[in-house]
Amino acid sequence: MQNKDPLAFLSYVRDDDAHDRGRISDLRTRLEGEVRIQTGFPFPIFQDRNDIDWGERWRERIKEAIDSISFLIPIITPSYFRSHMCREEFEAFILRERALGLPRLILPIYYVTADEIDDSAKHPDDMAATLRERNWSDWRELRFTELDDSIIRKQIATLATTIKETMVNLRAQLEAATQSKLNLTQSLRPPPPPAEVTAPATVIAANPLAIPVARDEKASASTLKRAQEQPYYAYTTKFDEVISPRQLMSSDESLALHQALLKTIREQSLQFEDAIENGAAHIAGVANDQDISLSILIDNSGSMRGDKIRNVATWTSIASSIMSGAGLSNEILGFTTKAWKGGQSREMWLSDNKAGSPGRLNDLRHIVYKSFDETFQEADINFSLMIRDGLLKENIDGEALLWAYTRLQRRHAARKILVVLSDGAPVDDSTLSVNAGSFLHDHLQSSAGWIRSLDDVELYGVGIGYNVDAYYGQSSPTLDDEQIGPDLLNLLSLILRHDTQRIGAFQKAVERPAKLPESSPFRARKRRPRIKPGPKDSIPQ
Repeated sequence: MQNKDPLAFLSYVRDDDAHDRGRISDLRTRLEGEVRIQTGFPFPIFQDRNDIDWGERWRERIKEAIDSISFLIPIITPSYFRSHMCREEFEAFILRERALGLPRLILPIYYVTADEIDDSAKHPDDMAATLRERNWSDWRELRFTELDDSIIRKQIATLATTIKETMVNLRAQLEAATQSKLNLTQSLRPPPPPAEVTAPATVIAANPLAIPVARDEKASASTLKRAQEQPYYAYTTKFDEVISPRQLMSSDESLALHQALLKTIREQSLQFEDAIENGAAHIAGVANDQDISLSILIDNSGSMRGDKIRNVATWTSIASSIMSGAGLSNEILGFTTKAWKGGQSREMWLSDNKAGSPGRLNDLRHIVYKSFDETFQEADINFSLMIRDGLLKENIDGEALLWAYTRLQRRHAARKILVVLSDGAPVDDSTLSVNAGSFLHDHLQSSAGWIRSLDDVELYGVGIGYNVDAYYGQSSPTLDDEQIGPDLLNLLSLILRHDTQRIGAFQKAVERPAKLPESSPFRARKRRPRIKPGPKDSIPQ
């Protein structure tokens, strides 16, 4: 087992190391020793080894390491770009760099030629673009040279010298920045207007993207207790999914739903032809002048069912088509849960003897309707999933918001804009029945505040027939839940023009006070017109 206070994090694909008979692990050991020789101090490097019980706790382990380390050492191979775990590690550390204001803490080792690095035109990748900008060591010609060879030893010494010099130059800043996670979080400058959300009593962790997990491969009181020390955590993330609509529908079902949605799109396009032309002209004007990436995150909760979700699907499809045609990079995402009653997460908790305050207790379903890398033509059919019976369930907004932010944050656009469409407070009956009533509310509020404090993404919460000021700030715009478009196009035009005064005045729905579940000290409940559950739909206790 490695030192529990590492100074660096080795990010690599374990299969690459196994194929090269542990060469990457040996390199780590030699680099540790060389830095120690040059500095006179130990330099432990965190590595995911077989002796570490990683399992479903890998996000938490990454958080525990990255929150305290000074350097990330990614071993670049083609597999690195295909590893979800490596991307999570890289993105978490990019945020740490940004929060600390220290841009020289990633030291890549280019180990095997990767198209993402050498041919960006054919293989665009935001992580690769960031890596290309860094001072990386090229080891491709040295892969088959013995580690005891003088050439290799000199390369390791050069990398160790870089680490030593960086440590000397940044030591004072690092000590001040990492002295306390709480101080780091509180020192971040407050959100700009119009966001005037009162922060909850609990403060979000320094790295909120790494959601603590309360259960390992098996239930453990110590693991649960450690998670409960944080303001927000999940009982398990084992059953969560990020999924494409194509994975949820057969070809026949997808085609039938697409034809039904196209009928509505054609009707709305004819009815609002002039408004669509005006909106397209305004959006194209901004797109021609600015480098923008825009993401729309859609609440796919049960209270959205019926005409409301059909209108949202129609007008986000129209908006995405317009933005894509104007050359404006855009992504459309959705969030819900896989089940009404907690799903497999709750079943696991029940089999574990129902520990108190287990944290988030449902299986997340995050949906990519259109990614930044897809053309609108490629993604067009995906929007029809929104009108599929049975899709819309619970809404755990805070984690969805952080997920959408993470995807957008990878972009290299001059402006990054995240628009959240929501019809109410976060609600998951399974979670709220066994945790504090404000558990989901506080996490959404803190997550939105944290994103704004970083000031790298413009965040707008848009209420659909509902006032979302409690989460996204005073004067958050609203849309009429009975007629989403073409107001959505008009609002997007204002957002793209950064017309904050008119955005704040954009109130198309009757404002309703933001509410929380009944058990909350704030006394609340999301307005949720949903089918009354039968005896089989009750949550097991």
